[in-house]
Amino acid sequence: MMTIGNLTTNLNSGANSGSKQSAASAPVSAPATSKASAASGGAAKSASAVQVSISSSALAAYQASVNATAAPAAPAPAPTAAQLKTYSPQQVASMPLSQFKALDGARIAALTPAAIKGLTADQISAMSSSQLVALTAPQVAALSKVQVAKISPATIPTLTRAQLAAITPAAFSGMTTAQLSAITSLQGATIKPSQLVYLNQQQQAALQSKLLSAGSVGNLFQAMAAQK
Repeated sequence: MMTIGNLTTNLNSGANSGSKQSAASAPVSAPATSKASAASGGAAKSASAVQVSISSSALAAYQASVNATAAPAAPAPAPTAAQLKTYSPQQVASMPLSQFKALDGARIAALTPAAIKGLTADQISAMSSSQLVALTAPQVAALSKVQVAKISPATIPTLTRAQLAAITPAAFSGMTTAQLSAITSLQGATIKPSQLVYLNQQQQAALQSKLLSAGSVGNLFQAMAAQK
């Protein structure tokens, strides 16, 4: 039979045993919490590192695009005289203006008369005196009325007498009054009556003083008579 004293002893013993078990099991949960915190902290650091990496890559890509935009492309080298000899009118017309302006006289002269027909209005207007005077008589003869009209008046005096005489009558009729006024007296002496036939009254008036100075006014009157 269990007495009151024994019951008390057993209860105390059980309580002590429960306290020991609780005390023994309590520290076990702490490491789990620490590991979870450590794992969470590691994940946060990892995510932060990924963000920094992405931001760095995006910044590098943006900087590269800015540099690529800011850096001008190197101009294409000017074609050689040998290459220009094979150019078609279409190739001449598609030549960048900056590249065309860089051509020296020898390269201009290398173009065939057929290729000369491809010269654009901008290219002809941009021709320097040295480029214009480099044109051969066959090249000048290939110029159209529209092309002749685009020659800068400032470069007209550099045309040789052979070049001026090589301009066809149809093309010569495209000359503006500013161009005709720029013709020198020496050049005027080489103008043929056939070149004057297609000139209108304004053009004839612009050229008349040069023909008078050159003693070639008779050519002008012959041309006028031919028009009647």
